[in-house]
Amino acid sequence: MHWNCCYNRLNLTKKEKLWKNFKRILLAVVAVFAVVLLVGCGAKSDNGTYVYKPTKTELKKILEDQGLSGSQLESIGDIINFEVSIKIKDSKGTLKIAGEVAGQKNERSYDVKINQKEKTISSIDGSGEKITYKVDGDYLTFDLSKLSSSNQGDLMILKNAKLKRTK
Repeated sequence: MHWNCCYNRLNLTKKEKLWKNFKRILLAVVAVFAVVLLVGCGAKSDNGTYVYKPTKTELKKILEDQGLSGSQLESIGDIINFEVSIKIKDSKGTLKIAGEVAGQKNERSYDVKINQKEKTISSIDGSGEKITYKVDGDYLTFDLSKLSSSNQGDLMILKNAKLKRTK
C-alpha cells in the first residue's frame, strides 16, 4: 500500500507539471493576442497625403453649385481640371489647390496647422476659422457646417470632396 501511495503522488506530480506547462502556453498565447490587439487599436495618426481630383461630372456639379448656368457649363466643363491635396505631418500640413482652365495652370499652396486630436485644420497664425475634418479608412472629408456662411461659400468646392490617401 505504501508503494501505491507514492505511485499516485508521482502521477499527480506529472499532472501538475502538465497543468503548469499548459498555463504557461495559455499565458503566452494571451500575451501575444493582447500585443496584437493593442497595436491594432492604438492611436493612429492622420499623417499622409490625401488627394481629390473630381471627375468631369463631379466638377460640373461643383460649378453648377457655384452658380454657373447650363450653357456656361457646356462651354467650359470639358476644359477645366481641378485637384485638391492636403499633406499632413503631425501638427503641420500643406493644402494645395491646383486648377487648369484651357491650358492655363494655376496652383496655390497654403501652410496650415493640424490638430489631429481635435481633427481641425487652421491657418498657421491661428487667424480665421478652423475647418473640421474626418478620416475614415483612407478617406478624408471636411465638415463645413460649423463655418460662417461666407466661408462656407468660399469652400463649397470641398463640401462633398472625399480626398483619398495616396501615401
